[in-house]
Amino acid sequence: MINIDIVNKKYNKESIIKDIKISIKDSEFLSIIGPSGCGKTTLLNIIAKLDENYEGHINGDFSNIGFMFQDHRLLPWLTIKENLLLISIDKDINEINRLMKNIGLENILDEYPNKLSGGMARRVSLIRAFINKPKIILLDEPFISLDYPTATNLKKDFITFYNEFKPTVILVTHDLSEAILLSNRIIFLAKNPAKVILEFENTNNQEFNLKKIDEIKNQIIEDYPHILEGLI
Repeated sequence: MINIDIVNKKYNKESIIKDIKISIKDSEFLSIIGPSGCGKTTLLNIIAKLDENYEGHINGDFSNIGFMFQDHRLLPWLTIKENLLLISIDKDINEINRLMKNIGLENILDEYPNKLSGGMARRVSLIRAFINKPKIILLDEPFISLDYPTATNLKKDFITFYNEFKPTVILVTHDLSEAILLSNRIIFLAKNPAKVILEFENTNNQEFNLKKIDEIKNQIIEDYPHILEGLI
């Protein structure tokens, strides 16, 4: 269980996050959506304990965390195998081989990141996020800037590993369809300052059913026409 209670977060004396209280169950997949500039990434950094300059507290077991970011962040001077071994606590090359084989990338371990396509590099970053079987994984728009087929395959790979390892996942995204596809619950934020304006219990169950996803999305927009603008 993660309990988030942010009373106030300021930047240049201005409150950018205020009075946010969120409880997240073990193995829950939570998405956070809000308008651009509302403080989603700042909130994620606070949850990750990368930013402790705020009023409030966060409780939970953060001893083992995985990350995925908007770019792959692989070290260019190391091979893929070296990148993964650098992060791996157990240094278990057999486990690395198994995970890479599961997504069809077992033949690129000796390649350097600049030899990979953007989608392949992002899938390696997916392996890196799961390599230590983390209890918590934080996602900062990791599927952004990919074409639709590549992003879809990456999401399918993520769900495969999520179902195997059962981490608690917090995803920051601007894409409502993506949140509906992946999440158990969606938190919508307002802007100036960021605060929770809606919690939505999602019934999609990670099904790649575009019709169902569109139906849920359309219902949210019908009920709350300005929700993606941070208004309710």
